[in-house]
Amino acid sequence: MKEKLKNRAMELDLIRGFAVILMMFDHLMYDFWGLLPGFIKDYPLDLRLLGLDYWYWDVRRVVRIGVIFLFFALTGICSSFSRSNLARGSKLFAVAMVLTAATWGASIFAGKPNMTIAFGVLHAIAVSLILVGILEKLHTNKWVYLALGISLVGLGIWISGYSEGYVSYNNGENVFALVGKTILGLAECGSDSFDLPTTAGQIFLGVFLGKQFYKEKRSLIFRSYHNNPLTFIGRNSLPVYFAHQVLFPAIAVVVFLCLGYELAL
Repeated sequence: MKEKLKNRAMELDLIRGFAVILMMFDHLMYDFWGLLPGFIKDYPLDLRLLGLDYWYWDVRRVVRIGVIFLFFALTGICSSFSRSNLARGSKLFAVAMVLTAATWGASIFAGKPNMTIAFGVLHAIAVSLILVGILEKLHTNKWVYLALGISLVGLGIWISGYSEGYVSYNNGENVFALVGKTILGLAECGSDSFDLPTTAGQIFLGVFLGKQFYKEKRSLIFRSYHNNPLTFIGRNSLPVYFAHQVLFPAIAVVVFLCLGYELAL
């Protein structure tokens, strides 16, 4: 274990751990207004308003863009350390589909179809890593990743100008067509929605940075690796991110039941 940690760049795990914590807090605020009211009878209005006020706070919107870019870029940098991004991406996609199944089941239980995550952040990262893995098989150099990254981010921004915005699953449109629009960035649906062009572009930019600055695959700042909560979360960012989307709502429901609330059945 110590030998494995010695070969990790500690600063990457620290920054990624911080980014994941911010993203988890963001989702907790969403749960307060968008998820938990469907499970709890007589859900507190003040708690729902707190989540809504935070969600539509201008500062939150600006910070979110920076945090998301940071997370995706770090994912790309760390992928330059991996032996097989094709395998990593394939495994993560399987996990993402488990999340889709779990949120679909929860949406049926709560009677809220928009809780389903059809193509969220895990799906987008997984497909992006698969693409990185394919490019690695072609022995692509770092400048190709830079060019592709800039092009895809630009494409994603351009497509966003034609986006329909948030579209509900129950609007009568074919679900597969709606998911296809989500992947391209022409619409948003579900409780977590990320388009592929922008996500892949930011990850490709991270791959370029990894190949440019981490050629030796070792820390640029720290001489030794130290375990702490941030590095643990950063080192296990994807499992932690996946787990919190299930654990946070489950723990919250248990807390409400302990406080005397009833399930909204």
